[in-house]
Amino acid sequence: MKIVFRISKLGFGGAEQVFLSLAREFKRIEGTAICFVVDRLGSENVATAIEAGHRVHCLNASRTMNSIIPFSSFLKSEQPDIIISAYTDTNAATLLSALIAGQTSRVIVTEHASLTEHWRKKSNLKKMILKFYVSHIYKLSQSVICVSKGLSGQVSQLMGSDKKVSTIYNPVRFTQSDVSKEFSNEHKIVKLVAVGRITEQKDYPTLIRALAKLTESNSFHLTIVGGIFCKREFESVNLLIQTLNLQEKVTFSGYTDKVEEYYRDADIFVLSSAWEGFGNVIVEAMSFGLPIVSTNCNYGPAEILENGKYGRLVDVGDSDALADAILEELQYPLVAREALITRSKDFSEKEIADQYFTAINEVIHARA
Repeated sequence: MKIVFRISKLGFGGAEQVFLSLAREFKRIEGTAICFVVDRLGSENVATAIEAGHRVHCLNASRTMNSIIPFSSFLKSEQPDIIISAYTDTNAATLLSALIAGQTSRVIVTEHASLTEHWRKKSNLKKMILKFYVSHIYKLSQSVICVSKGLSGQVSQLMGSDKKVSTIYNPVRFTQSDVSKEFSNEHKIVKLVAVGRITEQKDYPTLIRALAKLTESNSFHLTIVGGIFCKREFESVNLLIQTLNLQEKVTFSGYTDKVEEYYRDADIFVLSSAWEGFGNVIVEAMSFGLPIVSTNCNYGPAEILENGKYGRLVDVGDSDALADAILEELQYPLVAREALITRSKDFSEKEIADQYFTAINEVIHARA
């Protein structure tokens, strides 16, 4: 079986990590050939894919919509059995490429971010275009997979039907056999970790304000793991840190492919996002038995944490509630770390890849 993963670039985003995880599992299936098709090279995970033994084909497209004809030519030449694409623009371009190619490849499109929030600051024209893609172009697909039930609801509403829409959660990259260290009140510093690029979506200002409240009576240190996606947002967060005199309390570690080291070293994982599609990092942290405090944003955290059973949830943008929840978790741990690790196994790469492979077989066998 020939499987193509179509994505504009192989960067550090959630969809890229999902595709790499799926490719890792699909490679174990005899007779499966995998190819990543990107608009351009130069992103962080191109080398990762190649080192894993996967082919990476570059369309040399300056923008996604310029890739339609080159990808159509690729499809005519390669004739893959399945194409799995990600992100709205790329999904639409992929479906148009397959239509132009006029051959038998099946297309599964995937959505990874809450549409309403993700589109919020785009121009009215861009919003209209994106809505048109989901409402009309997506109907050319054989299946639409969303990474949370909330997101599936958004897509179904735009498409006017949930017939093609299903939910498959994202896989966790790590398999952790040993429970990470238990927190002790003897620690002089409580180590908080947040993982995610510096963007408006991650709402780090709310986390910084929560840290300011925490440091009034306790000793805390926050490490933010992730690259700078938006320089203006990074400058704004830095200014807030200086204003609150927290320079010694916050470390920006930047991009790393060894994020597991930060999970192992931390006492509590905190997610302050204004919105998500799923929230991969929550599951990653859980796989290390790390206690979770998260905003109850759209979408993902409440589904992963089963509405507060496996982690504390607070309102988006509420720094006081975020600080209070961190203190409560320190004093009264919500759940044993072994239980967190067990819950994370529901999102193992093998489990999620099996669900995707079932979806692939359903699409193939549904051919007329």
